[in-house]
Amino acid sequence: MDGSNVLNNAQFSFEGLTIERIIVHRVYDRGPDKARRDPKVSSNIIRLGQEALDALQLRLQKALGSKSHGIEMSIHETTPPSFFQVAASMMGATELEFVEASKILALSLHKSQLTTSSPGGMLAIIGGRLGTGAKPFIGVIKAEPQDGFKANESDDQVDMEYIAELVLTGTQRLYKIGLLTELVSASAVGGQYSAANFRAFLFDHLMTATETRAAAAFFYRIFLGMDIQASAKKLTQDFFELTRNFIDTSRLESEKKFELHEALRSEMRSQEATLSVATFAVRHLPDTARQEYEGFMQTRGFPQNSVSKDNDYIKSKLRRRRRFVFSNGIFISTPPERTEDYMQIEDSGEEGVSLIRIKGVLQGQE
Repeated sequence: MDGSNVLNNAQFSFEGLTIERIIVHRVYDRGPDKARRDPKVSSNIIRLGQEALDALQLRLQKALGSKSHGIEMSIHETTPPSFFQVAASMMGATELEFVEASKILALSLHKSQLTTSSPGGMLAIIGGRLGTGAKPFIGVIKAEPQDGFKANESDDQVDMEYIAELVLTGTQRLYKIGLLTELVSASAVGGQYSAANFRAFLFDHLMTATETRAAAAFFYRIFLGMDIQASAKKLTQDFFELTRNFIDTSRLESEKKFELHEALRSEMRSQEATLSVATFAVRHLPDTARQEYEGFMQTRGFPQNSVSKDNDYIKSKLRRRRRFVFSNGIFISTPPERTEDYMQIEDSGEEGVSLIRIKGVLQGQE
């Protein structure tokens, strides 16, 4: 049975993320002859040096945290042996159980990308704890070999040499991360865990690209059994309306407010697939207003993490400004909605002359 958990909009912190276990498997793509090749699985937990471990922990925090394009997902596939059920069982597993369950996930990823052109790569499965409550989590990273993962393979083991200097750079590399964390500790009932007790997150290097959903669907929908959160339309509407409200009530000059409203509409119409309070602040707000804006959004309950953008509820408000051009080269630019409520163009009775009535006063000129 499929089941969607109700998304929890409470703020979530990835601070204090600590890795306790890592195992790595290799997943192959189809060769030139299209032949299927089963994953190369490991039988032992691997041990990373402290420098590499610290680098990996930091990268996970940055990829999924509030300043990134990591987004919360809803869990829609809960039937065993779904990723959700396997990952949930791994949180309290012995080392041997962890290893065997990780092999199931490697095979599941392999099957999920058989009908795609997705390249092979390394699948790192990570167990640990995060947040102030040290909640358990299971994370999976699918990385292509050139992303900084090097593998040394033997008959029953894939060892990963993590290149710390690559991880520590700000360069965005081609990898995907899925993470499941437990909110409420509860035993499985009838052999199954409840999705209501967990939260799920995703980072994908394509999350800001035009083709996001189609290109990454095999990973988050088929392999992870997750979906772009169901409330994306409402969250998009909230982002737009709350940001407009902040601009209108800020102490900024009228001319700057006009610029910000246009920047907001441009941001909403862009091809980027996610919205982020932090990103909008850095791109468009003056330094003096950034912290105030982030606090404004947080106190009104808007997520600090990126959210998936869906403009369905605000389409009519995103139309471009209307432009009225006159024969002598003069033009008037107005907001797209309800122009007739605040501007009327009338025939003055004099040839070649238009009478314009505007409900408002002149506040400035450019």
